[in-house]
Amino acid sequence: MSLFSLPGSLRSTILALYKLGEATAEELAEETGRLRAVECSYANQLVRMGYLKKRRRGRKVVFYIDDNFSGEVMI
Repeated sequence: MSLFSLPGSLRSTILALYKLGEATAEELAEETGRLRAVECSYANQLVRMGYLKKRRRGRKVVFYIDDNFSGEVMI
């Protein structure tokens, strides 16, 4: 599955993360103009699909794109 086959809402989250490098759901929400809870849900969905990774930074969860990500994920 490639990025182009994703719904626009998920694609917007990935594009915002490309721009930011790494970000919390709150930072993604500021970039996209959507609610933090919506961005958190979208980012976690993208983690489950293999597009993003996440880690803890203190008490916050930071989402990022894996260095090995090529834009396509095999299902």
